[in-house]
Amino acid sequence: MPSLIDILGWTSVFFYVFLMVFNGMKNVRLASFLSVINDVSWGVMIGVMPKVLLNLVVGSVTLYRYLCDFTDISQKMTRLILVVMIAFLLYATYFSVNDYLANPSLGLLLTWADFAIILTALSFKKLRLFQFFMWISAFVGGYAYYLLGIDQMVVIKLIVACIMSHKLFIHPLFPQLESKLLFWKK
Repeated sequence: MPSLIDILGWTSVFFYVFLMVFNGMKNVRLASFLSVINDVSWGVMIGVMPKVLLNLVVGSVTLYRYLCDFTDISQKMTRLILVVMIAFLLYATYFSVNDYLANPSLGLLLTWADFAIILTALSFKKLRLFQFFMWISAFVGGYAYYLLGIDQMVVIKLIVACIMSHKLFIHPLFPQLESKLLFWKK
């Protein structure tokens, strides 16, 4: 079991980084589904409920945005998914407040703050806003997971900080650098 936990932890690094390198929201959403499946399993195994809830909510937000932006699903179905997503988000908020009150620590508080930042990032249609909030999340979440002692997540957040820094600050000035580094396009 410990080796499976380590494998899922490091595949979490891979999926999270994979999700950050795309230059189009459709690919970001699809990669997010893989990341969610991996991270829910890993979060259950390591017993970090903020990670499990975050990924379940991320999965529902990603599904909702994907259906709205890239399919011709009916308004009725979209609203039903939105209601389920909001209900789950309200439960996650309730759970997070109670979890923090039961075990108040800066690491846990920052983990829940990172949860909110990531959800904000995923709610945007514009790639630049998504990247900006993921950049903020890298610092908040990185420090949270450092305090909690979860090495793989610290590595993930450091890599995300580097990727998002490149996309936000280097790519706008030197877009040809990214086209040489990445073999796919939007």
